[in-house]
Amino acid sequence: MAERLLLGTRKGTLILDRTAGRWKLSGIGHPGVNVSFVARDPRDGTLWAGLDHGHWGTKLSRSKDNGKTWADAPQIMYPEDAKFIDSYEKDENGDEKRPVIKEAKLSKIWCIAFGGKDQPGRIWVGTLPGGLFRSDDGGQTWQLNRPLWDHPSRGGDLRKGPPQHRQTWFGGGAIVEGSSYPGIHSIVVDPRDSRRILVGISCAGVLESTDDGRSWVGRNRGLKATFLPDPEAEWGHDPHFMAACPAAPQHMWQQNHCGVFYSQDGAKTWQEVSKPEQGVHFGFPVAVDEKDGRTAWLVPGIADNKRMAIDGGLFVARTQDGGNSWQKLTKGLPQQRAHDVIYRHALDASGNTLAFGTTTGNLYISEDRGESWQTVGNHFPPIHSVRFAEVGVAARPAKKAKAAIKKPQAASPARKAKSGSPARKGRATKKKPVAKNAKPAKKAKSKSPARKGRAIKKKPAAKNAKPAKKAKTKSLARKGRAIKKKPGKKPIKAKKPAKKASKPIKRKKR
Repeated sequence: MAERLLLGTRKGTLILDRTAGRWKLSGIGHPGVNVSFVARDPRDGTLWAGLDHGHWGTKLSRSKDNGKTWADAPQIMYPEDAKFIDSYEKDENGDEKRPVIKEAKLSKIWCIAFGGKDQPGRIWVGTLPGGLFRSDDGGQTWQLNRPLWDHPSRGGDLRKGPPQHRQTWFGGGAIVEGSSYPGIHSIVVDPRDSRRILVGISCAGVLESTDDGRSWVGRNRGLKATFLPDPEAEWGHDPHFMAACPAAPQHMWQQNHCGVFYSQDGAKTWQEVSKPEQGVHFGFPVAVDEKDGRTAWLVPGIADNKRMAIDGGLFVARTQDGGNSWQKLTKGLPQQRAHDVIYRHALDASGNTLAFGTTTGNLYISEDRGESWQTVGNHFPPIHSVRFAEVGVAARPAKKAKAAIKKPQAASPARKAKSGSPARKGRATKKKPVAKNAKPAKKAKSKSPARKGRAIKKKPAAKNAKPAKKAKTKSLARKGRAIKKKPGKKPIKAKKPAKKASKPIKRKKR
């Protein structure tokens, strides 16, 4: 289970950590700034946030120290030749429609996703007006994915002249500066094959690439768009959010504007699994179990025109059989006078733990797969995104580095011990302190005759000193830990016998 929560809110990035079994606020980034989305790169621990400044516009921010400090990242910009069809208008005769073409300008960073382990620098960003950006160098540079931007479903490549196809994308959900544009809010990178990417677009539908973004095909078979003249049209669908099971990504879920949809074949086909009579139909977020692709959670609302809790009571809907049946989970959640709305990125799951935040600033967490819920806080700013994150994985290498630094320091006592113990024993310094101290003692005594200089021939004195050495080594073995005190005394005792031994030698010569 992850031990950290990242919240993107109307008033900043909030970081909560689980300490002693309780979730507590541990940090605030971008205070006062509208944060649309926050996520953590699991490969290097960098935190990424999409900011919507009221004055400076949209920016990308990142933190490389677990949220302690933040800095602007190299910014995402649309190329000057990136144009799109905003709408159609009638000509002078009123018989035909002509496209209204606009130059693209970054309006919103709606989601951030990361490449696989085989793509260490790959980052994906979904934006309004419907652009997918990619970085291959950890966010230092960004490129617009032109094959998706110039897709035939959007009118084709407008750099080549008039539109070759009709525009079938249109705004849905997010309104920026009074305008509603198509937006990419969901990016799924297949954990089995990083070259396979799926995106969810409001309003267009689901598109898939199996060649690292070089080409795209629609994946909307089975979806319904009841607001269109043709509900089963190929394009124009409005997925609110799309997610896949990490362990079995062929299981995919979609909370759609027109119901709940489930796929068992990697989005090739979709099946509606709504249960309107149980309140399971309209909503925004969806979370999928990490291992069981048939288990998913939703937080339903009434309808598009009544975006609020059903009957004033907040509940989480869970299925464990691919949408065939649903359970209504309410324990710990308010059942009266609740007006909460949960945005598409504001629900997440990690192991058995789930969390969701609301537009009214309430944050709820369940640690038993949704069976019961606890309120973490009721006075947060409106919550836009909720994402679990591991605590300090980026800092773990730093911790290991500290350990590596300590190892040489641990050897420094051995260096100090060289004055009384040799470094020959290496790793066994702790096991044989006596043997270490005994050897230096012998060397010190062997040096004592050398100190006397020319009296090298006086071997009888050395012979008489040897028994004293043996006796002293025994005393060292007996004393055990007090080895350092005696080696200092031994040279003093060794001097006296040397002087006494020199007198008898001189008498014999006379």
